[in-house]
Amino acid sequence: MAVVTVHGDVSRRPTIRDVAARAGVSHQTVSRVINGREEVAPATRERVRAAIRELQYVPSPLARGLMGSRTHTLGMVTADVTDQFFAEAIAGAELETRKRGYYLIVASVEGEAEDDELAYLRLMLERRVEGLIVARPQLPLTLEQLPPAVERVPLVSIGSSDVPGFMSVDVDNRGGGFEATSRLVAHGHRVIATITGPSEWPSARERLDGYRQALREAGLAYDESLVEAASDWGPESGQQALASLLSGAAGFTAVFAHSDLLALGAIRELRSRGLSVPDDMSVVGYDDIPVASFVDPPLTTVRQPMREVGALAAKLLLDRISGDGAAPVGGRIHLPTTVVERGSVGPPRA
Repeated sequence: MAVVTVHGDVSRRPTIRDVAARAGVSHQTVSRVINGREEVAPATRERVRAAIRELQYVPSPLARGLMGSRTHTLGMVTADVTDQFFAEAIAGAELETRKRGYYLIVASVEGEAEDDELAYLRLMLERRVEGLIVARPQLPLTLEQLPPAVERVPLVSIGSSDVPGFMSVDVDNRGGGFEATSRLVAHGHRVIATITGPSEWPSARERLDGYRQALREAGLAYDESLVEAASDWGPESGQQALASLLSGAAGFTAVFAHSDLLALGAIRELRSRGLSVPDDMSVVGYDDIPVASFVDPPLTTVRQPMREVGALAAKLLLDRISGDGAAPVGGRIHLPTTVVERGSVGPPRA
């Protein structure tokens, strides 16, 4: 990056006024060239572009927005960006945003720091983002939790309940729970346990609803003793939950875990007791994390289209911003899940 000397001894990044001085034009002319305006003479345009190259000037998206009442920027507030769920959604949103000539600003909020979420939303509104994506899969989003200024920008939530006037995009967790359990039923299992995610998560409740629906349609009884709620989504909780199931429930031959990490923890507990997967116990996970196909045995799981969820959330915002009359204003869109069958499921042992 080139630097510009000010008062003989202070170096800084070049500004639009530095470019204007180098090209011998006004800063308004430089702005017109940067924004592709046609009313600049070709020779002048080339002179400005040469100055930009010489100074290695990079226009600020925010500054461009302030001059033209547009920032071409979307904001996304999400939970832990290292989590596969959120990382895939961010990647999908970023790609769609970039394809449409926009920028995406991402803020990550710690699980317990709800004040940070509100602060980030306010900061993004101050930065004049043209749309907001809020990835809030744990607790439902309410209008009372949003800063008043949010009313002037379109908003799409991911993994949250309906908010009047805003769109929500999520995977079909109920359908995913139904398909996972139905796959075990199709293999001949009649007593199926489940390890749920934390009960305060809407996705965990919906997957449990799908599990119950699959049992009901198969003519199988729902038994509370076969349901164990994990304290979080990690492998340690899966191992503890499976140990609790083995000590309290009887006769189950299969387990549907609400995440792949829970499933891997359950498999570890089974092996510590000398039990084999899938010969002694079949296991189905949820998420299809990258490692799922590499464990032994490869894990049968439910794939979530999180990249598509993020891309759709961005598309809905950009369609609203562009004035597309067909863009929905409120409601909820569910994208379907897919069961990926691998080696962790087999018929029950007689």
